[in-house]
Amino acid sequence: MKNKEKFLKISIIFFLFLLGCLIVLLTKANYLLNILIVYTPATILTLYWAKNTRWKIIFFATMATLLFAIPIEIIARLADAWDVLSVLPRIDNLAPLENLLYAFINMLWPLAFYEYFVDRDSGKKINSRSKYLFLIFVLFSMTTYTLYFINREMLVLDYWKIGFIFLLIPTILFYIFNKKLLKKTILPITFFALIFFIHEVLSLYLGHWWWPGNYLFTIEMFNQPFPLDDVIIWYFLSTPVLIGGYELFWDDFK
Repeated sequence: MKNKEKFLKISIIFFLFLLGCLIVLLTKANYLLNILIVYTPATILTLYWAKNTRWKIIFFATMATLLFAIPIEIIARLADAWDVLSVLPRIDNLAPLENLLYAFINMLWPLAFYEYFVDRDSGKKINSRSKYLFLIFVLFSMTTYTLYFINREMLVLDYWKIGFIFLLIPTILFYIFNKKLLKKTILPITFFALIFFIHEVLSLYLGHWWWPGNYLFTIEMFNQPFPLDDVIIWYFLSTPVLIGGYELFWDDFK
């Protein structure tokens, strides 16, 4: 893809995202509509462009949401790491369903972006190593649910500990074994760090989410705590660990 065409298409999806943010800001839409309005158009368009790999991406995001995102959401809520103004029922009155939708979309869009703009949208086939990721996710889910019903205090982790265990360590391992992959993540990391920042400011301003837990570094934004831990963990670790895991277990790790 030529640089001019790439820049134009990235500009289009960024414009759709900003337009969604503006609509949410003007209409004061609830948190569920916030997610749908802000993210859905750009995600669908990027998936449409990634025609060769879109189903591979959808399968990955579905499995990761069901087997990884739900347990992580439960762990985070037990520690009050974050909370949102949910309108849908919560899993066991704890984990907001909106956050699972948000997790699903925030796997779909970055992976579609990565495949189309960086990895040339090649390779429909799912790697045979996918079975190992499925097994890891199943064991993680079973362990989380078992501890939740036996002794949920063992699952209480501060936000930075969640990031260290589930994002930082895997990221280091992925990129130690494939240093070339790091270069391929620069564009997605930069783009989505900006996306996450803009949407987080919007959501904090509207009172759609907040930070009630314990953090390493905190500033104030809109008269409420805003952890700088989040900037490191979500903005700069979530995208590379997502791409690294996808490449190693689902794609060709090249």
